[in-house]
Amino acid sequence: MKHFLWLAVMAGVTAFAGAADFSRTGSDSIAMRGPIADGDVGKLRLLATPGTTLLRVNSDGGDPQAAMQLGRYLRQRQWRLAIDTVCTGSCALYVFPAAQRKHIPADAVLALQESAFLRAQADQEQMRRSLREAGVAAEDLDRETAALATRLARTAGLEAAFAAELGIAPAFYRDFRQVATQADGVRQRFPDQEAAVYWWPAAARLQRCYGIAGVQEGPRTARLAPDGYLYVPALSALVMGDQALQDCP
Repeated sequence: MKHFLWLAVMAGVTAFAGAADFSRTGSDSIAMRGPIADGDVGKLRLLATPGTTLLRVNSDGGDPQAAMQLGRYLRQRQWRLAIDTVCTGSCALYVFPAAQRKHIPADAVLALQESAFLRAQADQEQMRRSLREAGVAAEDLDRETAALATRLARTAGLEAAFAAELGIAPAFYRDFRQVATQADGVRQRFPDQEAAVYWWPAAARLQRCYGIAGVQEGPRTARLAPDGYLYVPALSALVMGDQALQDCP
């Protein structure tokens, strides 16, 4: 089980992921609840009508390739997206930026983690060490490490193609590393919590630095602590703002 969990995290897949539930919430809107999985675009097509223009999401991530497919579907149809509660992981990396317009209400959170590009940068010795700690037998380490490296590299390639297709600057998938480094000091304030680190880029930065326009957000600044973070107990998550990042060109 530990082995499965580690592989899921490294591959960017929500642990114990099932599939998202879709339901109509109005004449123009559909709600998505849960992790993104293969086949979700088909479910969405079955519910969509000519008048559908909005996808409401509450998702903690899911399969990266399925999320890219869902993002392309939204972009092709020029749908809007609204976060009901949270959009993290693959939802934040691929579905959110693809929508024509995006709304983050005052009580919702956008939370990015490591992209496929960054996961693929891990060196193979680090992968071997982590696989060993996850319970992989010594005789299987070489095979498992090679398979994981291949999978991560392939997903990173798909991510790069997705970014180019949608006009998203590559830095969107790379700047998290600086945010995570800055978070180390903040994490010390929560010694009893094993908080995962996320990044919540502001609407202005999304447009100016990454070419992700059309973002409308609630009073984000008021929710962040003075030094730029938000702790979300429900997610055991430390969500960082942009304070660790330099301005873009």
